[in-house]
Amino acid sequence: MTRLDELARIRELLREQLQGMSVTEIAAALGKNKHSVGRYLDVLRASGQVEMRTFGMAKVFTLAKRLPVVSMISIADEPVLVLDEERRVTEANDPALGLLGLQRERVVGQRLEFVPAPDPLIHDLVRHLDRAAAGKATSSEIRLEGEVDRWYWCKAIPVVFEQGERGTVLALADVTEQRRAAEALGASEALFRGLAESVQDGVLIYRGETLVFANRRAVELLGDPVGCDLAGCVAEPDRERAAALIAAHIAEPLHPREFRCWVRRNGAERYLYARLSAVEHKEVITRYLVLTDLTDWRRAEEALRNQAVFVQHYIDEFPHPVYARDGAGRFVDCNDAFAAMVGRSRSEVVGSTVDEVIPPEDRAAFVATDDEVLEGAGERFYCTTLAVARRGRSQLLVRKSSLRIGEEGTPVLVGVIIDHPDFVTVP
Repeated sequence: MTRLDELARIRELLREQLQGMSVTEIAAALGKNKHSVGRYLDVLRASGQVEMRTFGMAKVFTLAKRLPVVSMISIADEPVLVLDEERRVTEANDPALGLLGLQRERVVGQRLEFVPAPDPLIHDLVRHLDRAAAGKATSSEIRLEGEVDRWYWCKAIPVVFEQGERGTVLALADVTEQRRAAEALGASEALFRGLAESVQDGVLIYRGETLVFANRRAVELLGDPVGCDLAGCVAEPDRERAAALIAAHIAEPLHPREFRCWVRRNGAERYLYARLSAVEHKEVITRYLVLTDLTDWRRAEEALRNQAVFVQHYIDEFPHPVYARDGAGRFVDCNDAFAAMVGRSRSEVVGSTVDEVIPPEDRAAFVATDDEVLEGAGERFYCTTLAVARRGRSQLLVRKSSLRIGEEGTPVLVGVIIDHPDFVTVP
């Protein structure tokens, strides 16, 4: 009796004894010694036909429950080829035949390297597969270069067939779309990084609570942003407000928020405009923090404000009446001396028109040369007589000039009224 017959007898015994049998029981049933039966069982286990379970010191063997290889590969959606030890194709499913572009009879029985695939690109793929099977590589990616590159993922699985013969199962997956998507994502990430590094704003990205990206500008503004508590860096008195806005953003990340504050970090003080936003994808929140450095603008604004305070103080302390009016004849500002001259409070003058402030008999003299000055004709000087509250009519020297607020701003007339050196009070 041949070895194949003995293997078949053991399989038949186990098929009848579903609860399993020990080596001793199988040897007794076959009339063989335990050593020979043990070697036969090793072959059956290696080929996946028999399973072994241990109960204490006893080993119990049962027939393996499995599907034939042909049934398994026929239900696979991806191309699958089965090769024997000499790398001849013994089985091929329909997706594999479709990929090769051949009928079954032209594939099965052929050595893999000689399979006559009509497409040169597929022929190159076959050669890659043959090398993978020969090298017993567990898995590898295959790139096929052509007018349009394609990528396949190949898994070579060593197997043992029912009679103990060894072979290989080649499973293929077309991963071209995934590879292109990965390359597109990589290109998109590279583009994003390039843009993020070129902008003048600091950009920080958090996935959940973890910082996943910070551009160079963010590092310049905050130092090492890893573990940086932004609210803790905010100077008083803005810290409490900033902390509340950051906490509210974390609680409701899809609601954007923004704030401005002074930040002290690494010995430097900067005025930052912070914008908080987020997106949700597949239940994962990605939060964005964009920081704009407004330090120079804020310091320039403060300098301008201080200058304006100084100029306003100077005008207020100037002993002669000073006023400013627009082209519509409305006063936009004046000092206390001018308000006293017309017998009104400063708040009553600002916003009023010339007709509402200047007596009718003085209006013509008061607005003389105004049109010329507003048209940009330079300064104008003239002497005139105007009523001065609590003093009567006085001879005065009037100086007028114009200025524009902004390059395209509307011109504003500025008038200064000075007592004439040869001051005469008119009765």
